[in-house]
Amino acid sequence: MNIKEIKNPKFLKDMNNKELEELSKDIREFLIESVSHTGGHLSSNLGIVELTICLHKVFDSPKDKIVFDVSHQSYIHKILTGRASKFNTLRQRNGLSGFQKRSESVHDAYEAGHSSTSLSAALGLAIGRDMNKEDNHVIAVIGDGSISNGLCYEALNQIGSTKTKLIIILNDNNMSISKNVGALHNHLDKIRNGHYKKLKTKTKTVLSKIPGIGLFLSNALGILKDSIKKIYNKNGFIFEELGIDYYGPIHGHDFKELEEYLNIAKKSESPVLIHVITEKGKGYVFAENDTTGSWHGVSPFDKTTGLPLETNDLTSWSEIVSDSLIRLMNKDIVVITPAMETGSKLTKLKAMFPNNFIDVGIAEEHALVLANGLSLENKIPFVSIYSSFLQRGYDEILHDIARMNTHVIIGIDRCGIVGRDGETHQGVFDVTFLLPIPNLIIACPKDSIECTNMIKTAIDTSSPFCIRYSRASLEYKKAEITEIPIGSWEQITEGNDGTLITYGDFVNESIEIIEKLKKDGIKIELVNARFLKPIDEKYFKEIIKKDKPIFVYEESMKTGSLGSYLGTLTNKNIITYGVEDLFVHQGSRKELLVGLELDKNTIYKKIKKEIGRSK
Repeated sequence: MNIKEIKNPKFLKDMNNKELEELSKDIREFLIESVSHTGGHLSSNLGIVELTICLHKVFDSPKDKIVFDVSHQSYIHKILTGRASKFNTLRQRNGLSGFQKRSESVHDAYEAGHSSTSLSAALGLAIGRDMNKEDNHVIAVIGDGSISNGLCYEALNQIGSTKTKLIIILNDNNMSISKNVGALHNHLDKIRNGHYKKLKTKTKTVLSKIPGIGLFLSNALGILKDSIKKIYNKNGFIFEELGIDYYGPIHGHDFKELEEYLNIAKKSESPVLIHVITEKGKGYVFAENDTTGSWHGVSPFDKTTGLPLETNDLTSWSEIVSDSLIRLMNKDIVVITPAMETGSKLTKLKAMFPNNFIDVGIAEEHALVLANGLSLENKIPFVSIYSSFLQRGYDEILHDIARMNTHVIIGIDRCGIVGRDGETHQGVFDVTFLLPIPNLIIACPKDSIECTNMIKTAIDTSSPFCIRYSRASLEYKKAEITEIPIGSWEQITEGNDGTLITYGDFVNESIEIIEKLKKDGIKIELVNARFLKPIDEKYFKEIIKKDKPIFVYEESMKTGSLGSYLGTLTNKNIITYGVEDLFVHQGSRKELLVGLELDKNTIYKKIKKEIGRSK
């Protein structure tokens, strides 16, 4: 089948299982070919092909609303709703989003880029539907990793108590199906479908009418039923106890079984959870054999060999941080990650120091409070967490860590412009919500040597310490490890025509700007503001005394930035170059910086113009 000719999912209604299997094969081939050129989330999408096809066959999108948790696994959904012809633009600037996007299609009922929001969102859609007296289905598709997040249990508690008609698909790709256990589960579930419920009701009615012992026998039947569930159906018992009907586990690549259970759920008037077992990476040998998660999100690759198309000799910031922790490791350091062992390059550290490593799963808030508890026992927790996910832990940083002024180190990975994952993943907000919080130390290194020294400084201090680093790669240089005076700034170049203050990756980019200005006869002082909090007050006062233009160049939101903070400390005008009041869309970092007018060439021109005006 020509996948690019698909306009909507209506054609699925008339297809038999053999035709659906052929379609699954075609979609997998299309996905592998397409993602090999653009990069993207591959394994999770390969594993959900049959399930997505069957969802669109049984239900009627967009009338029926399908919410994919995180939605990085919505590629098949996009294909079936007429967007295959745009897959060459996937995750590119102004192209197809890697997630559900309401502005892209009426078939995208919700959108997200972070995990565990689907159940709450779906319940909201279902309650709204009922209030509007409409008749449609709401389906939430959530993974076994995402459902471990606390937000899901808040939603499940509400779903079970409201008894609102809602279908939850638990896509479990972390375990294989055992034929015997699977057959037993399927058999028990078939007994527990509509026929079983009718039989149960009838049996209890009859038993209750028996004089003397009827009520006892009726109650005993309920106890027996619950005992059987506990023994044979441990996965489903917790959902049943919450008031949600459970079916499964079922085979996630079997169209007959999928359609049968989806139709059972479709007929239900109360909340239902279908537990589906799928194989992550199915249909592509490299992804199927992946044990480290490296095929979850991929850069462009050779589909024949599985090797990346682009390689370099540089080292990611995440690797530098991880290696620095290995160099500095002692018995009291505990490294914590919320399900980002691979992304944050912590696998080697985990293997070397298994007793000093904790993966809490997708639970950012828990990771931070856990770290706070450890610190009270004189341990030194280092929480490695993506900037865009740190937003979820704002209250824990404010209420627990900073307020108690404990020794927790937070490694803020993926800060700044992240790129192709779009608005939900750009790390441009952490500075704005961290700067106002008392007691925090916030630092951002310019290179690998400074990074290791900052971690050493953080370990040896006693205050909450945040270290920001981007997704970029750089030359990994090592030197003797020394501490950096907290709050100290560093002068990179001298100059009397103005001062450019910056930090992180922008330091090295600013050196090129300074060199270009120097050729124009403009000498600018470049300052590495490696500590955003506390600032180097003595140095900053010296800068103010020069009475020359002051520029602050940041890969952060402009409002609430270092530049805006420095502006509160002086009556002198400070010109800040940062992200304006908008969400940064997808694209390469280079493209996005140009679009935001934060690229080196644009900043050079702006500073040159301002210096000319001041002269």
